[in-house]
Amino acid sequence: MINSLSLRSNYKTLKKFTYLNQASLGLVSEKTATSMIEFLNEIAKHGNAHMSDQDEVNFFQTLRNTCCRLFNCNSRNLAILSSASELLNQLPYLLDLKKGSKVVLVKSDFPALFRPWQAFSEKNKLKTHFVDENLNIDLTSSIIEIIDNETVAVVVSYIQYATGSRIDLQRLQKITKKLNIPFVIDVTQAAGAIPLDISKIECDAMVCSGYKWLGGHGGVAIAYLSDNLINKTPLMPGWMGAKNPFNINNDKLDLAFGAKRYTQSTMSYISLKSLNVSIKEILNLGIQNIASHSEKLKKYLLSSLNKDKFKTLNGNEKLLSSHIISISNNEMDSTKITKILFDNGIICSLRNGFIRISLAHYNDQTDIDKLLSVLNKL
Repeated sequence: MINSLSLRSNYKTLKKFTYLNQASLGLVSEKTATSMIEFLNEIAKHGNAHMSDQDEVNFFQTLRNTCCRLFNCNSRNLAILSSASELLNQLPYLLDLKKGSKVVLVKSDFPALFRPWQAFSEKNKLKTHFVDENLNIDLTSSIIEIIDNETVAVVVSYIQYATGSRIDLQRLQKITKKLNIPFVIDVTQAAGAIPLDISKIECDAMVCSGYKWLGGHGGVAIAYLSDNLINKTPLMPGWMGAKNPFNINNDKLDLAFGAKRYTQSTMSYISLKSLNVSIKEILNLGIQNIASHSEKLKKYLLSSLNKDKFKTLNGNEKLLSSHIISISNNEMDSTKITKILFDNGIICSLRNGFIRISLAHYNDQTDIDKLLSVLNKL
């Protein structure tokens, strides 16, 4: 029997649903939700009478310090943003792009990664070269195959949101480093689910949303920026990115030291405080423990799934992540199956025509058994 890694009673959603959808909207724990409610009640009762200017600045620094433990990096390289797109849209203009003709992207990747480059390419002589995700070929190899001296940047998600395909960052960074090509990574579908050590990844920027595997609320994202980027002037410099945000200086652009300069303005402090709580919960569980737990559930699911009826999106199971699995039925439309699952209290997602199942630390074998009981009867 595979038991849950965390206490299931801490997640109210599980009382009603079999939730296999952390890749879409992560469940918020009771402790995290309580921190949000307490903060909101304090504001409702007292406004900011008990909150100083420095307290507001500290909300950001406290979260940065916690994220340092999550990613194993220096806080000077971390920026707190309102969304991952906030930085992704600036990168085409901030990265040191050499002369070339194309940026390498993945066709099935999340739109937030490629839309900024599509807009950039319209005003610059640059092509967006999309790599197709072949069902039976390692995606990393497909990306490496088209990188050449004409490549000005490589922008990818570590874990593909729709398929669960995993990029080999070590292999890819060797190529980008050798050719001196800027390397941008989105780890939204990885952070909090599998170990991430930024000290071992040579990239120019890494972004991550906080409302999925990190268990936070919307309106906050985390970005890692290389030592080169943290010294540049953001395209959208805001007042919270100043050295001392509450010491208003109109004489000059007084940017903060390091990645803090990329934080624009007042954000949802409820989201900042609650994300700090949820990340600490994840760290206490242990990221490697979480990854091992989802791997056990994945193996159990795939070993019990009717292979005559269903196939995984990647024919080679070794190319899949442990926590996101996409399947399809050989005869029945995935939209219909997702509806059947929902009618049975099982929450999954429909992505690119496939049923996406995401496994979290609160899931256990009974969740998989319930899923299988429905799927294998179809």
